[in-house]
Amino acid sequence: MRACERPDYRVEIIDTHCHLDVEAFDADRGAVIDAARATGVTAIVVPAIHRVAWPRLLALCRAGTGLHPALGLHPVYLAQHRDTDLHELEACIQTQPPLAIGEIGLDFVVPDLDRDRQQR
Repeated sequence: MRACERPDYRVEIIDTHCHLDVEAFDADRGAVIDAARATGVTAIVVPAIHRVAWPRLLALCRAGTGLHPALGLHPVYLAQHRDTDLHELEACIQTQPPLAIGEIGLDFVVPDLDRDRQQR
């Protein structure tokens, strides 16, 4: 008998990337989460975009069962990031450990993003 044929076998679906903290979800965030749950999504990772939104993202994840924060600095919003944000990220993850670090990384597809600053 294969694992998927066992009567006690249950697949858990995890959405690994959903920006539920952004304002676009303010009007229907609860309904979106409920719809995800209804389709079998048991957990959602909410990745950060920029430092100023971390408190809102962390509060959302604390309030919602199955919502997990990922803290980071999206490279597309490089102009909004301050040089001190990485130090603040390090301090924040010490006091409020996220599930993951993200959004973070390098984006060399979008033209005019400062490659040197992204790497720093």
